[in-house]
Amino acid sequence: MNIITKYVGIIILYTIPMLSYSEPHQYKASYSFTLKGVEFANSEHEMIYDQKNDEWCINTMSYTVGVFSLKEDTRAERSCFHYNKTIDNKADFIPVLNGYLKFKTYYYERKRSKKAEMVTTKRIDNQLESFINKKTIKYDKSSKLDRLTAQIFGYALGKLNVNDKGRERKYIFQYISDNKIKTIFGDTNVRIVKKNIVDSKRSSVTYYSTDNNYVPVMIEQYRLDKLMFRATLENYEN
Repeated sequence: MNIITKYVGIIILYTIPMLSYSEPHQYKASYSFTLKGVEFANSEHEMIYDQKNDEWCINTMSYTVGVFSLKEDTRAERSCFHYNKTIDNKADFIPVLNGYLKFKTYYYERKRSKKAEMVTTKRIDNQLESFINKKTIKYDKSSKLDRLTAQIFGYALGKLNVNDKGRERKYIFQYISDNKIKTIFGDTNVRIVKKNIVDSKRSSVTYYSTDNNYVPVMIEQYRLDKLMFRATLENYEN
């Protein structure tokens, strides 16, 4: 069962009147993935600012745990982008699509059963160029983001093309509601956003903490509207 394949590509939103949004900020977070109450994987996230290159980078490492670790399935992802702090146009409430974040590079590696698959993407002449397993090159002319950046900032997106591990896919982020749930922060105000991928049976629902820089506190993965697993924030260091 390709568990990690199903759980890491997650999150989204469709035009809603956002009054505020999160700016990039340094933090560390870890998530526990459960299937019918049984933990099967962990994911570690870190966002850092590289002053030398004036870029923000998101690093993630996801891996199976417990009895599931007997079958190795580990993923590493890294996404870097430029954030323009001089732009002050919050009324538009879609910061990514209005140039607040500028995609620079993306890296993905998966190790499974001692085999590795890799994808690297970078912007060349305002066009995304993807290298898949060092053999295939794909040119993506219209994607604005990679999937990892879309995952983190999905609460403020709409419809857009995303470079999803070298493939161009259309994501639709749809606002569901604002609510309050119990999290590691206590009773937490959350913005609930659904992500659909066009021509895919999978969708996800993400709960962003509006009181904590919109960090995702819970993510639910669905297949044909059936809940497949849940990711819950376990640790957070700001």
